[in-house]
Amino acid sequence: MTTTRAMVAMVIVGLLMAACGIPTSEQSTQVPPSRVPFHLLSPTVPTSTTTTRPAVAYVSEPIALLDAAGKIIAVDREVPVPAGLITVLDALFDGPTTAEASTGITTALPRGAQVTAASISNGTAVLGLNSAFAQLSGSAQVQAIGQIVLTATQQPGISAVAFEVAGAPISVPTGTGQTTSQPVSAADYATLAAAP
Repeated sequence: MTTTRAMVAMVIVGLLMAACGIPTSEQSTQVPPSRVPFHLLSPTVPTSTTTTRPAVAYVSEPIALLDAAGKIIAVDREVPVPAGLITVLDALFDGPTTAEASTGITTALPRGAQVTAASISNGTAVLGLNSAFAQLSGSAQVQAIGQIVLTATQQPGISAVAFEVAGAPISVPTGTGQTTSQPVSAADYATLAAAP
């Protein structure tokens, strides 16, 4: 008797399993919308996501600004890592902070001045300047070039700087007032630096 019951139970389980299976067909069939679960007919896209941005690391780099007497001084700037030459020069072109300006620190770099290109070869950085530098002359030009050279040569692997405007090499004044078309170094502007 128990064998018969066990067989009947197995047949019932088999029928139930067959009823729950996925029907197979060699042809595709269309399911009417009324038989498709509602959430599948109108899927929603999440409206908010959570993303974590990596924390930005900063490093302190020296830039060359002018003290109240017009002498070049080194001022530390926090710049994002990696602190490449362009990043450091961008910090220089931003000029003094409000707090620094309140103590008399200034810059000879004209508003709108920027480096448009930079390359480094054999220790010499070749910097492309925009046309804003054309408005500089006299001592302001010497100070501005000095600020750029003294900032750039603080970067690893750079010992001299050459300048271009619109891709053409230009001559620049040195700290002694002489003009040169050759790359210039920090020593060429030592007379402009404030005494340590």
